Amino acid sequence: MYAFQLLREIPAKEREKYKVKINSIPYRFVGAAICTLAFATTAFSQLQFTAISATAEQAIQLTWASISNETYEIDEADTLETNAQGTITWNQLCTQYPSQGSNTFWLDTGNYVDVPAIVHPKYSTARFYRVVDLGPDTTSDEPSVTILSPTNGFVASGNVTITVSASTDQATLSTALYVDGQEMNAADTTTNNVQNGTNFVTDTYLINTCEWFNGPHILFATAACASGLTGPVNGSPIYTGNTVSAFVPVTFNNLITELAFSQVFFDPTQGQTQQVTAVFASNVNWTLAVQDINTNTVYTNSGSGTSMLVNWDGNGNGETTLPAGVYTYLVSAQTNGQSGSGGGGGSGGGSGGGPPEMDSSISRTPSASGGEVLEVPLPPAPPGMSYGVDKNGNEITTTTIEIPATSGTVNASATSSGGRFSPDGVSGDDSPAPGEQSTRGPVRPPTAPVRGTVGTIGVAYQTYTENGPAGYLLNDPPNCLIEGPIVIQNFPTDRRVQFTPIPQHGPQAKNFVTAMKKGGWNASFVTADNQVQVSTITGSASPFNQVNLGMLLLHGCYGTSADDCYNGCEQMYFPIGNVYGGATWVPMGAMDFGGTATNGLEWMLIDTCFSLYQHNWNSMQSANVKPYNSNLHFLLGSDSESFANVEIEELWAKYMLFGKPPGGPMTIQAAWYQAGQDAYQATHLNYGGSVIYATAGDANCSGDYLLTNSPPTGTQFYDSKQVYPVP
Repeated sequence: MYAFQLLREIPAKEREKYKVKINSIPYRFVGAAICTLAFATTAFSQLQFTAISATAEQAIQLTWASISNETYEIDEADTLETNAQGTITWNQLCTQYPSQGSNTFWLDTGNYVDVPAIVHPKYSTARFYRVVDLGPDTTSDEPSVTILSPTNGFVASGNVTITVSASTDQATLSTALYVDGQEMNAADTTTNNVQNGTNFVTDTYLINTCEWFNGPHILFATAACASGLTGPVNGSPIYTGNTVSAFVPVTFNNLITELAFSQVFFDPTQGQTQQVTAVFASNVNWTLAVQDINTNTVYTNSGSGTSMLVNWDGNGNGETTLPAGVYTYLVSAQTNGQSGSGGGGGSGGGSGGGPPEMDSSISRTPSASGGEVLEVPLPPAPPGMSYGVDKNGNEITTTTIEIPATSGTVNASATSSGGRFSPDGVSGDDSPAPGEQSTRGPVRPPTAPVRGTVGTIGVAYQTYTENGPAGYLLNDPPNCLIEGPIVIQNFPTDRRVQFTPIPQHGPQAKNFVTAMKKGGWNASFVTADNQVQVSTITGSASPFNQVNLGMLLLHGCYGTSADDCYNGCEQMYFPIGNVYGGATWVPMGAMDFGGTATNGLEWMLIDTCFSLYQHNWNSMQSANVKPYNSNLHFLLGSDSESFANVEIEELWAKYMLFGKPPGGPMTIQAAWYQAGQDAYQATHLNYGGSVIYATAGDANCSGDYLLTNSPPTGTQFYDSKQVYPVP
């Protein structure tokens, strides 16, 4: 049984940080698809939830009263019990989500990028929500964004390409696509051009409509722009803007529907079982073909009925043992003229059954749509909190929710209210599904954790946003006890160093982890902001040394005077920020990257300005000051100023794993250079200098691929390449 409640008492520090615009709601599942809703009313709350609904897939749609041109962060908590610090532990589901006007909605399907992953609501025993108003956009005007195709009323089957166009007069521009409020994977292709000072982007996305239920759905796109790229210290303020396209109602109409997978990445060597399920619009004869990355069929199964459930043990045809890798699942179905019945076949058979048993305290009455209306008692509120009062001034003790009908194939219908879309109810679509169909998945973002074992990654980043738009003002460059403060770069004589916020580091980390998971790489940790400590990046006990591939996103700069704490070399420095003022300088010489275990660190990206500044790197080598040990293959970074770009690390991952069409996987080094070139070329970057990427490490490993690499032998190399402007 799930418990859902809400309430929100805002600590003083949080009220100041979030301008008091916070409220949260609780949510309760009972059985399979029932939730309750309550509103919290406190003296501090300005934001109010206006609706909550469970979709046919048991995802949770939140709707709240919003303000145009503002952005929001959506968080969840598994419990309202306070932690050792006396606060509730909130986990971020989404951030920088743009307002849709006076009412905004969003769909919770979990967050599998974070470590540990936030599971889909249907797998959660409790879910508490809050929405934080991050404030208004700061650009003088908003970007524009439009879904060019498909158009309103389009009936979609199988794979559908969605084209999104956006424009702005700002330097950077990116889009995102949503289906029913769920964010899709990044665009498959992007084109960018600048005409007369206007930045234009056209993105194409691919979705497989067979991975949803038949019936109406809603598409919309968002666009985000910024006045420039952040990264260098003492940089100028960056202004941002966000917008949402018009909603595009479409209908999905397929013979094969609700195609789903228990594991997006499947490793047969680990004793895992992959469960593949689907629902058919008619009674069909179906075939499932499991195919490897080269589309070779390695396993088949077949059956008939109105549903499919196959539990695959990972062995191939003839019980051959298959390696870990990326597998896709090709389902073919053809109607057989038989009446609809259970079935499913395969190694698991179909599953059915009536509605779940309900708590006797829940009142159930039929709804006009053929479902049910439930009145559910709320659990006792925690001390000092309440669910508020109803319109008559009475304390709220129950809540009601309408549940869609669930007989046969569950299809969701769209209902419109005030321009809003609500994917609950029963489909009224009478269009016939095709008589035969084939489809391949997965394409849709995962609804279950990725359990890849090809390799492990670790990510740490700071956005430097905890102190507000001013960032971090440092008056104390690194101090060596022998010679005094180190001179840093070309900082002003008053030694006041400003590290401006880099909010893009969050999306960069997310995109990178998502892309790596598609190739079967698992994230061992993703550490952000105040969770990043000096110990995270220094010494042999660094958590990075327990993964194969590491990525660090920070500010960076170089010293211009001898550091007598490190044999008199000139080296690089990185600020680790704290919430309330200041930061700790970390010298590169304190790092010791490289691991010996199976999951030991082999490659490390330090994506900061001047992380591999050649003059200082040579000085460190001459003084025998090395930020690595004999186990590391090489470091990647920058020999110049660099700029945060949400596409760079994602492209790096794609190029390492799959290559840039028409070629195959790239070396780790070549993929880094190519990602920088492609990402900067797609950005209206107003920068008069050059951006130079670099790689340094063991010469025997310079040609490493992710899956084919060489052991270090002790001979060092340094290499660099200009990535902007492209030579």
